[in-house]
Amino acid sequence: MSIAALQFMANLMQGMGVPYQFMRWTEQPPDDYYTVGEYIESTSLTREESGRQDSTFILRLFTRKSWMSLEQAKAKIESAVPITAILPDGTGIAVFYESGMVVPTGDMQLKSMQINLQVQEWKVK
Repeated sequence: MSIAALQFMANLMQGMGVPYQFMRWTEQPPDDYYTVGEYIESTSLTREESGRQDSTFILRLFTRKSWMSLEQAKAKIESAVPITAILPDGTGIAVFYESGMVVPTGDMQLKSMQINLQVQEWKVK
């Protein structure tokens, strides 16, 4: 996943009002919920030909409040995609909702949900 795509995802989260940081939350968590993101790149057998790179962008949402705050955030994210754009470096990007699930944390007070977004990037060489 390119740096331009990571910036696009951060801007997308900010535009929705979703408290987000890449990989790890480094500040005092907001009262309602917060989100961290990471990614997994898929192997592309045609990357050299097509310039396409697929990734799964994984969002983890956390709260100590109600489950409903996570469900509302999920609905907000789900309604913001699919989205396409041309990034400042000329890369084309498309983002799609893939799945969501509740994730146990081992802490009775801390609730968590995972949202997977499919990200496709096309780079022209």
